[in-house]
Amino acid sequence: MPGTNGTARVAVAQLPSTTGDPDANVARTAATIKRAGAEGNHLVVFPECTLSGYLFDSREETQRAAIGIGDPRIGHLVQACRDASTVAVVGFLETDGTLLYNSAVTLGPQGVLGIYRKQHLPYLGADRFVTPGRGDTPAVVETPAGNVGTMICFDLRFPEAARVLALGGADIIAMPTNWPRNATMLSDHVTRVRALENLVYLAVADRADEENGTHFHGRSQVVSPAGQVLVDAGTDEGIFSAEVKIGQARNKKLVFIPGEYELEIFAGRRPDRYLEITRPILGERDPDRD
Repeated sequence: MPGTNGTARVAVAQLPSTTGDPDANVARTAATIKRAGAEGNHLVVFPECTLSGYLFDSREETQRAAIGIGDPRIGHLVQACRDASTVAVVGFLETDGTLLYNSAVTLGPQGVLGIYRKQHLPYLGADRFVTPGRGDTPAVVETPAGNVGTMICFDLRFPEAARVLALGGADIIAMPTNWPRNATMLSDHVTRVRALENLVYLAVADRADEENGTHFHGRSQVVSPAGQVLVDAGTDEGIFSAEVKIGQARNKKLVFIPGEYELEIFAGRRPDRYLEITRPILGERDPDRD
């Protein structure tokens, strides 16, 4: 594994998902984790809801496809990480008591490192039937591949989500997604902006298959802190990886001409001027209170 300021190989897995069949999806994911490790990757990111599928029409269907974090199938993926000596971020529908979440779990050879529950929910697919995450689990987890923060799909449209992860020390933001085919603006522009404005790596894993009549966009990618796309999967299925320099994501000062042209990207922030961002909009519902 790389050192804290060294290099790492980060992969995104652009794979299909079998709707409502966690067993088949777990087997595919485990095999891909092992392959990613064999190819020298230190981190591999999988699509949103990769263990379940996404486009469900009822809460009952969504519930049947969900599994708990203590499920033996999660343990099977941990074992795959152990065998591969790698870390994986895996999207799944999570059941926790009576609640359902659209979640992504970070797994390593030592077990579950962290879990993120999607906080911004579109009115679409399984997200119509899940509870928004409350931000009560660690936003950023330390891994041998660097500090990894997670967000999921629709979270990308909210710049605050990525900024909070960057402020929390994320070197790499892992983003499982299920982009529909018309998500070109997101894949062509927004991913680059989120990486550039936060000086972090962004690893986005999408699907390029079809589910219940919806075709997915593909375009899984790894983007550098300079906003450069290091790898783009297009619409191909497989594992796509790039080398990342952890130290580059930890330098929040850009020096073009020493003493003459320098930019303090984080130290130059003025949080006292941004208070309006956190004010609730009058008349809007609060999803955390529903």
